[in-house]
Amino acid sequence: MKRWMQVILLSTLFSGLLIAEEYSVKQVEEIGGKISKEIQKTLKHKLKKAKKKGGIEAMAEYCAEESLKDIDAIRKKYGKDLRVRRVSLGHRNPKNAPKKDEEKMLKALDLLVKANAFLPKTIVQAHEDGSYKLYAPITLNSRTCKKCHGDKDTIDPKIVKYFASKYKDDKGYGFRSGDLRGAIVVEFPAPKEDE
Repeated sequence: MKRWMQVILLSTLFSGLLIAEEYSVKQVEEIGGKISKEIQKTLKHKLKKAKKKGGIEAMAEYCAEESLKDIDAIRKKYGKDLRVRRVSLGHRNPKNAPKKDEEKMLKALDLLVKANAFLPKTIVQAHEDGSYKLYAPITLNSRTCKKCHGDKDTIDPKIVKYFASKYKDDKGYGFRSGDLRGAIVVEFPAPKEDE
């Protein structure tokens, strides 16, 4: 074998050894599942607390002002390299707008809901670069949630006015019981090369 071919072969082999596999699908399911459960439990608890304190107005305020901080605090417990977001096709906050691949997944999950099919608790999306996204679907099941996300003309005008003051392009209305509201997405980065 010619020397230059040996150098190319060895450098290719060596660079392949430098790439560390950081997460397996099982780890993604396990860690992502824990994170999504903790987020849903925390948000549900805080919304109940807000409702007792100040009714629907306090709940709307919590969702708009504090929920993202709680989600980020939970994310930090599990690793600084993870990204955690709530996404929805009918988002209020532009920070919750889905990326293209997330939009496709939400549309697929919505089709399952509309077909009365089994909706998985989580689903993992693998990318070519070795990164993963775990989706935990959120359905609208609470009558209380419809007081902010239901038909706009049935929602308290104070709540509509509040959200209008916070979000210019609010798409968070028109949901009915059982509809897919969105998903919690936990992003696991692609493996990094060792230094």
